[in-house]
Amino acid sequence: MKYLLIAFGGALGALSRVLISEALYKATLFSIPFGIVSVNILGCFLVGLFFESLNSRLEALVILGFLGAFTTFSAFSKETLQLINDGEVFVAFLYVFISVGLCLLATWVGMYFGAKA
Repeated sequence: MKYLLIAFGGALGALSRVLISEALYKATLFSIPFGIVSVNILGCFLVGLFFESLNSRLEALVILGFLGAFTTFSAFSKETLQLINDGEVFVAFLYVFISVGLCLLATWVGMYFGAKA
């Protein structure tokens, strides 16, 4: 049952990631692709929010499945390397700093609010 929940959540998470990142695809600042950044920040916040509050079945569905497929550092890595290949080295490092820093902050804020619930 656990693996079916992960698979179902993963399918929904992957689809949600694509829809949100495509909707935000044209939103850029200094050539930073905000679609994947936004998805990763939101996903990290939600991981923090649900960090200790879900039973094992919901954890499989929501955290391992949905959020595991929703947030993606593989797309982040590809976009970072594409920026470097395009000669946008400073923008690539800014993108890495913003992505990692804000995702860590979002997870911490989510954990804070999750503990309050």
